Amino acid sequence: MLLAGAAAAAAGRRWRESPDRVLLVVPHPDDESYGCSGTLQRLVARAGTAVVCLVLTSGEAATVGRERGIPPAELARIREQRLARIRDRLGLGGLLLARLPDGGLARLSLAELATVVRTGIELVAPQVVLGHDPRGVNAHPDHIAAHWGLRRALEGSPVRRFGMLAHDAESAESAAPRLLFPTHRRRIHWTVELTPEEIRGKERCLEEHEAIITLDPRVAAEGDRTLRPPREQWEFFGEADGVVRDDLFAALPQAPLPV
Repeated sequence: MLLAGAAAAAAGRRWRESPDRVLLVVPHPDDESYGCSGTLQRLVARAGTAVVCLVLTSGEAATVGRERGIPPAELARIREQRLARIRDRLGLGGLLLARLPDGGLARLSLAELATVVRTGIELVAPQVVLGHDPRGVNAHPDHIAAHWGLRRALEGSPVRRFGMLAHDAESAESAAPRLLFPTHRRRIHWTVELTPEEIRGKERCLEEHEAIITLDPRVAAEGDRTLRPPREQWEFFGEADGVVRDDLFAALPQAPLPV
């Protein structure tokens, strides 16, 4: 479960020493790598920023378990070990594991999900949270449930910005079939154009998870192994269309989120 007692208090004090704090909430091990390990590298390198990841399940229901005959409990252990290595590789400030049922988040009540996420918010006291959009990138039920559980947890919270993973039409097309839903470009508030070093870091994270590295088929045939799309994009919930920011913390709203 999430950190509790003295360990939680100590971790929370350490995180809150940083002037800027970010909490990423994702349902599965590897979601942090597929979706935003480039962004995480950028934020970790940002002075005075603590970045903590809350992963809601241990990924024990992944198809790789059935394909390789790995029991769910053993697969959960393997995937949690990989997550710990990703934490160290990226230099994250912390990793929180909720161990909710993989593939079963949509069967939990929003109140149950929100309680877990709210615990993470209380520990980290982030100004910004990051997570999936309402469509869950590819309509995965766990992704969608994680979004709505996070939305419920944000009610009455001091969080000032909710960044949702977004993909413009070009990015969605180049990453097909992994991505299904593009976001209108006017609703994309922040784009992280990945540097070659950040791309290599993201590829290493995906390799750690034995995840599929998506290549643009138009260039893969020519031997170019550059990750596609070479950018990560974010829509800021409830903020005006057509406004582009150059930093996740730029012009943070002062009013509570309209969740």
